[in-house]
Amino acid sequence: MRGPLAERLSHELDERRSKGLLRALPEHRPYLIDLSTNSYLALHLNTQIAAEALRLSGTVLHGNLASRLISETSPLAATLEAELASWKKTEAALLFNSGYAANTGILQSLCTRDTEAFSDRLNHASIIDGLRLSGCKFHRYCHCDMADLKRLLAASKAKEKIIVTDTVFSMDGDCAPLADIVELAKTHGCCVMVDEAHATGIFGEKASGLAETEAIDIRMGTLSKAIAGLGGFFAGSTLLRDYFVNHARSLIYSTGLPHAALAFDLAAVRHIRAHPEAGRELLLKAASFREKLRSLGFDTLTSTTQIVPCCIGNDLKAAKLSGFLRDRGIIAPAIRPPTVPKGGGRVRFSIHSGFTNEQETQVISALKDWKDQL
Repeated sequence: MRGPLAERLSHELDERRSKGLLRALPEHRPYLIDLSTNSYLALHLNTQIAAEALRLSGTVLHGNLASRLISETSPLAATLEAELASWKKTEAALLFNSGYAANTGILQSLCTRDTEAFSDRLNHASIIDGLRLSGCKFHRYCHCDMADLKRLLAASKAKEKIIVTDTVFSMDGDCAPLADIVELAKTHGCCVMVDEAHATGIFGEKASGLAETEAIDIRMGTLSKAIAGLGGFFAGSTLLRDYFVNHARSLIYSTGLPHAALAFDLAAVRHIRAHPEAGRELLLKAASFREKLRSLGFDTLTSTTQIVPCCIGNDLKAAKLSGFLRDRGIIAPAIRPPTVPKGGGRVRFSIHSGFTNEQETQVISALKDWKDQL
């Protein structure tokens, strides 16, 4: 490839490289301790779930072969949707191919130029992309700042309004004040949508998420994090499900999830519903690790979840710390701009159920060594 386009691309990559922000796909290595995974409950290692998934899938391993609107070849899709609706205590549920596809599909189809959206500044990129695709007017309120959200809502003259927020924020590890958001929504006549990607399977008496006890219009979740499978989903009213089936482009124009993936998703969801205490145990494990980080003088921001950021501030130092840990058999990714704000470089630890006390001791010892070297 040659010419002005190639020159621009090369220049942008060189600029990122010089700032220590160049991304690359990591090579597979037999790490001793993996703190990068989103499999928070370590269900990918659960042999009972694997056996049940094999039973459910039978001999069918191929893909769905067409869009679900063209050919519904896997009956497990409808079974899984019914299971998710029951778990989330909603009228209906609808599967998408990923959490990203769910957020973009829901927001692209739901919002119009007459809709005004209010999005937390630290919401996932798929929420921002969905809002941009819709063409609606949207505001980004300061992170979890209810005074700022209230100010923006009070100034709005739009008839259609929607507040959108993550419930657990994937880079800071803190939680949205859902009760306050729901109260503001009632006052200002807003619809509320939550992204429960990092909360589903962990929080709530039934482990269905932080929105378990709140009046939420649209609940979005993934099947690829605590559930350790593949896909995303909407949970809410039958009216909304029917609307998304007719208008959500990421659903309509995508081949459905493969039968084997649906089998694992269903087996894992049923396992979590039978063992909701696993999420509570994980949060205790994360609290122990977070406290040890703080005792070493590391900044874990306002994390209260299984996501524990170790904020370095300097983007290059964050990359160096991640490399230091990797050389010791510990995988913990450096998170740098534009994923986090400039100067917000950090190493992100994803605590999971398979993280042992002995491994915690190894990681804390490695962090102490790195800090001593500085």
